[in-house]
Amino acid sequence: MTRTVLFAPETFNLAEVTRGIEVARRLPGDVRCVFAGYSRRHAHVIDEAGFECRLLTPELSEEQADQLLALDQGRTVRHPFTDAMLEGRVTAERALIRELRPGAVVIGTTMSQFISARAERVPLVYVKPFAYSEPHIRQMRTTGLLPRTGPLGRGVDAAAAAVTRTVLPRVPLVPRAFPRIARRHGVVLAPRAVRALDADLNLVTTAPHLIPTGTRLPPTYVAVGPIFASLPGEVPAVVAELAARPDPVVYFAVGSSGNRDLVRAVLGRLAGSPYQVLAPVRHYLSDADVADIRRRGANIHVTGWLPADRLGDAVDLAVTHGGEGTVQTSSAQGWPFIGIPLQGEQRFNVQRCVDFGSARLVSPHRARRTDWQAQVADALADGHLRRRAGEMAGHLRGLDGPGTAARHIAAVLSP
Repeated sequence: MTRTVLFAPETFNLAEVTRGIEVARRLPGDVRCVFAGYSRRHAHVIDEAGFECRLLTPELSEEQADQLLALDQGRTVRHPFTDAMLEGRVTAERALIRELRPGAVVIGTTMSQFISARAERVPLVYVKPFAYSEPHIRQMRTTGLLPRTGPLGRGVDAAAAAVTRTVLPRVPLVPRAFPRIARRHGVVLAPRAVRALDADLNLVTTAPHLIPTGTRLPPTYVAVGPIFASLPGEVPAVVAELAARPDPVVYFAVGSSGNRDLVRAVLGRLAGSPYQVLAPVRHYLSDADVADIRRRGANIHVTGWLPADRLGDAVDLAVTHGGEGTVQTSSAQGWPFIGIPLQGEQRFNVQRCVDFGSARLVSPHRARRTDWQAQVADALADGHLRRRAGEMAGHLRGLDGPGTAARHIAAVLSP
């Protein structure tokens, strides 16, 4: 008898989509994996990976998807979750669950499934980073966001951590449509956001050595380790061409949470530098943007999405936004990197690597006016940074996040 798992990432978020794909690939052969989402933006990645993808209604517009990304990054408090929209989502999700009869629903940040899966009494599995999870907040002694250099830095960070672990657990669940619609469907959500966003099983994708020492995970939490994208397709010929040159190769990527202004600012300052810049950021730039950047320097190579996990020794240094998947991709290959975190979780990811010694951090505000040629030159000349990046890769070698996550999900399914 075929068993079914419903994967329900927010399909405007590439990291969530690719994490789901990597886990689905590792489930047993008798498990049918079906994906569902509300945005067309990255649904094609699911199709290309060979999985069935259901586009549900009410479909998210591009503007709404951008709004939710901005909300996730703390750049806005506006959101599209009206009562009507959320009711439509829950109705569509419950209908799909009844059709598929899955043994588990696996989510990213698809909050409506906290209502739908529970209303249908299906185990809910949340694949998520450690940053700002319930155990992180309640046991926080260091924020992972602030530098801890010297007694003053350590004191400031400890004070910030105390405020965070006191205040965040008291923040109510918002948007307010969620408790209202939940009650209509016979579901009672926890009144506080931190507790309400816990699933029946929470699979933490942060590398164990980057989880603060002494952290105790609740029984519903399992640290499975890194899960990052392995995109289909061949490595473009330009990668081998760049690797064969004597110039250092800099990989520049900002995932699905970057923006055009940041991309133009960084590439504009690296144009004409003595570095070859491999930048899979084409989706952020117009044809005119690309032409302008190329006029300013033939060393900038703008591409579409790349199978970054297979670039290996071709890259000498990465400059990224600090998304967990991108950080893990860089770290697993031993690349030192400069992180430009765009929101709290990304800052945690980057700062943990900074503390380890394998990364540097540049704030988004500074990134738009910094001397990137000098930043890159200094990082490339830093032997300690490069050595620690190699040690980071050693820590990650042998960890099988997707396989471990798949085993835990399979254990939830009925035989």
